[in-house]
Amino acid sequence: MKMKTLALAACLCVSASAMAQSAATSMTLYGIVDLSARKQTGLTAAYTRDANDTTVVASGVGPTSRWGIRGSEDLGGGTRALFNLESGINADSGIQANALTYFDRASVVGLSGSWGQLMAGRQNTLLADSAGVTDPIGLRFAGMNPNIQITSLTGHQLGIEFGNTGSSGSSNRVNNGLKYSLPVGPVVARAMYSFGEVTADTSRLQSAGLGLDYLSNGFSVTSAYTQFRDLNDRELRASNIGASWLVLPTLRLMANVGYNKAETSATTQTRNRLIAAGVNYAATPTIDVLAGYYNAERARTGMTDDGFNRLLAFVEYKFSRRSKVYLELDSTHWKNNYLVANAKSTSNGLSLGITHAF
Repeated sequence: MKMKTLALAACLCVSASAMAQSAATSMTLYGIVDLSARKQTGLTAAYTRDANDTTVVASGVGPTSRWGIRGSEDLGGGTRALFNLESGINADSGIQANALTYFDRASVVGLSGSWGQLMAGRQNTLLADSAGVTDPIGLRFAGMNPNIQITSLTGHQLGIEFGNTGSSGSSNRVNNGLKYSLPVGPVVARAMYSFGEVTADTSRLQSAGLGLDYLSNGFSVTSAYTQFRDLNDRELRASNIGASWLVLPTLRLMANVGYNKAETSATTQTRNRLIAAGVNYAATPTIDVLAGYYNAERARTGMTDDGFNRLLAFVEYKFSRRSKVYLELDSTHWKNNYLVANAKSTSNGLSLGITHAF
């Protein structure tokens, strides 16, 4: 009987300790699974311009499929410790989105308090953060969204690793990054630096940026600038500025301009400029309409200018806060031989999909 009493007391102590810990700490498992059936003309299964048509089951036509863990601990005095691990998923095949980096979307730890927030690790650049504030379709359809591909440099098509990213195709997330943000009322100032970690060199593969936002429900303005370097110490400079305006309780107008210029060799440059504008309209409490129009212009040393105009639109029906279905429509008019020669001058796509968040 005495042993049972002692065991019960020990269990009560452990339970009390766990309750006290849960009051000061939190951890959340979360994710999104998005899949759609899609018919498209003039595009490959990877959304590259082509002379042929394809029918696919696609992951991430809506929001990108992913899973992650995030948590925090109250350290007292208004200071909290934070962490976030997040991995992209190709839900159509079940494989991870990045074959080389498991937690490709985020791998950070940091602190926050009245003095601001400091996070360290692999994380979004300030450009990627800024593009998310005013993108007309809310950063849906990563494979086709020009604000994701061009403004945030997810698909810069330069074939060079700019910044410590582990990729020659994207610079939207950097490794070894320090990001600091300080909110003062609706104004948020941001700064970021990523170490190149090249032996005996402090500038190669490094990146540095600044951002300034005014964020409110009725009206928001965002801006960001980042400079990246490659292994040859050549520069990629990129910026974004945009605004979001709630003109009616159910209607929001959004627009932004993204620009980047890269030194692709000692004598050549590539410049991209993107203008985007669109609307978010809550037609009913359960039906949302989102549409964005994107004009992309590219200029390269010694080559003909090219680019494209693209319309992306979604009609979404929400079964609940977590689950919805959508109809997506896109149309792209290509200028000159953008990406590939001897392909169709216009590409179109239609998707029917479902998204579940947990």
